[in-house]
Amino acid sequence: MNSPLSKDKIIDQHVLTFDPADKANGSLYVGEPLDGSSGLHLQTELAALRAAGLWSAEAEKQVPDAHRAAYKEQLQLVESVAYRSDGGGFIIARFDHPKFPSDAARWAAWQQHFDSRFTRC
Repeated sequence: MNSPLSKDKIIDQHVLTFDPADKANGSLYVGEPLDGSSGLHLQTELAALRAAGLWSAEAEKQVPDAHRAAYKEQLQLVESVAYRSDGGGFIIARFDHPKFPSDAARWAAWQQHFDSRFTRC
C-alpha cells in the first residue's frame, strides 16, 4: 500500500470528488486540500478523464461535510497517491466499501492517467 495519508486525514482534510454514475469508479476519489491550493483545475481534469473513458458524462459529486463521519466508518483505505502540480498538490484515493467496491483495473488506469500529467510527491 502506498498511502501518504491515513484514511481519516484523507476524508477530513480534502474535498473528495467522485463519479456517481460509473461503477468502475466506485470508491475512487480525487482529493483537493481543504486548507490550501491543489493547483488542479478540476473541470479540466474531469474532461480529460472523460475523454479517456475513465469518468462518466454525469456531473461529479463531492462528499458533503455532514457525511464525512459516515465515510470514515464505512470506507476502507486501499491506496492513495499524492501529486504536485503548479501551485499546489492533490491526491487520488482508492477505498473499498461493501456496496461500492473499487476496481483494480480502473485504479491502475487512473494512476496511469495522472502519472502522465503530474508528478508524484
